[in-house]
Amino acid sequence: MKRNIFFLPLIFILVLFSSCAKDSKIKQEDFDMKTWKDDPFACKGDREKLEDDFLSVKDRLLGTSITDIRRILGKPDRVDLDTRSTKQYVYYVTEGSQCKGKVGEEGKSYKIYFDALELVREVSPIL
Repeated sequence: MKRNIFFLPLIFILVLFSSCAKDSKIKQEDFDMKTWKDDPFACKGDREKLEDDFLSVKDRLLGTSITDIRRILGKPDRVDLDTRSTKQYVYYVTEGSQCKGKVGEEGKSYKIYFDALELVREVSPIL
């Protein structure tokens, strides 16, 4: 009986946290996720063509889960951690020194900031 009492609050907390994330409802028709994902580090130049579409859906990403971001944008090009160990995903949109064989500056990129619950709190360009 004591075991059940311990698990009830735990289950409640897990349900509460999982219900905090909102669904972005971004579909392939809204944003060409396949082309975006097929151009890691923006080295093919396809992401640059999709930048306007990305900007049109970026506000809908706020409050979504890290899982939903990976579904929409794929694996991040880079993962940064801040001082509080919260994740920040970086996605390049133009080619630059992040591409093999390229020299000079890195390409333009966007950083997606997550809160402690791994929900998107901000999407902004890296200047």
